[in-house]
Amino acid sequence: MASQPTHFIAGDWGTSSLRLFLCQSDGAILGRVETGDGILSVAEGAFEATLIEKTAAWSARDDLADQQLPVVLSGMIGSRQGWREVAYATCPAGLDDIAAKCAKVPIEDASADLGEIRIVPGLTVRGPDGTPDVMRGEETQIFGALLSSPDLTEQSTFLLPGTHAKWAYVSDGRITSFKTYMTGEVFAALTGHTILGRPAVDAEPVSDDEAKAAFLKGVDGGAAEGGSGALLNRLFAARTRFLFGDLAPGAIGDYLSGLLVGAEIADATGARQATNARPIAIIANATLSQRYALALAHLGHESRRIDPDCVVAAHAQILRR
Repeated sequence: MASQPTHFIAGDWGTSSLRLFLCQSDGAILGRVETGDGILSVAEGAFEATLIEKTAAWSARDDLADQQLPVVLSGMIGSRQGWREVAYATCPAGLDDIAAKCAKVPIEDASADLGEIRIVPGLTVRGPDGTPDVMRGEETQIFGALLSSPDLTEQSTFLLPGTHAKWAYVSDGRITSFKTYMTGEVFAALTGHTILGRPAVDAEPVSDDEAKAAFLKGVDGGAAEGGSGALLNRLFAARTRFLFGDLAPGAIGDYLSGLLVGAEIADATGARQATNARPIAIIANATLSQRYALALAHLGHESRRIDPDCVVAAHAQILRR
C-alpha cells in the first residue's frame, strides 16, 4: 500500500487572485505564493501549466523529491469559467458533504511532480422566495475557521466581505444558509463609473479622522430605516453633500463605502437577530476586517477576526477524507 503523503499543496483560487500554500499533512504552512493570477487572467486551457509553474520550487525541494504532491483547490477554480466546473453541494452542508463532492483532476504533464488534484465544490441555497444563491471558496474558509476555532461550531454567524460579501450561518458544524451582497462590486461601479465618484478623482487625501467620520456617517445613512429604495436616494447624498461643502472630495469614497456597508449590515443582522447575541466572525485581511469591525461596533454588534489562512485546515481535512 502506498504511503500517505507527508506534504500537500492547498490553493485558494479566486476570480482575481491565487493563493497557494505548501503544507504538511497536518495543515501546517511551510510556504506560500500569492499572485494576481485569478481564473479570469489565465488563458483557456492553461490552469495546469499555471499551477505547475507557481509550485515548481516546492516540487524541486530535496526533502520532497520522493513524492508527488497532491493538490486541493477551492474557490472559483471550480466554476464554469474555471478549470473544471464542480457541482454545488446543497445547504445545509458540513465538511463531509463538500469532501464527498470534490472533483478529481489528473495532471496531464507527466514530468510534473504533482499528484492528483481535488477541486472543492461550492455551496448553493434557496432563499425564502425560492431565489438561488451560491458561493465558491467561502465555504472552505468557514470550515477551516470551525476547525481552528471549535467554539464557533455550535452556532455562529460568519461575514466574508469582498467583491461579493457573504453572510453565512452555522449550526452544529454545518452551514445552514447564507446571503450574498454585491457591496464591493457596487462600490467599485459607483466610484469609478458614476457622477458620484468624479469629484474624488485626483482629490487631496483627507486625514484618517475625517475619513473615519465620513465612513461612519455613511454607515448611519445606510443602516437607517427605509429599505433598498431609501438607499438609492441616500446614495445621491454623496453628490449633494459635496456640492454644499458638507463632504470633502477626498472623503466621498469613504462615505459611499459606509452607505453600502451600513445597508448590508442592517439587512443581514435584521434578518438574523441572533447575530446580536454573539460576536460575528469576520474572515478577511486585516484592512477589510478593521473597516467592517468599525461599522459593526458603531451599529452595536461585536465581532472577531479570523485569519483567512484558516482555509488550509479545511484543505487538509478534505484530503484526509
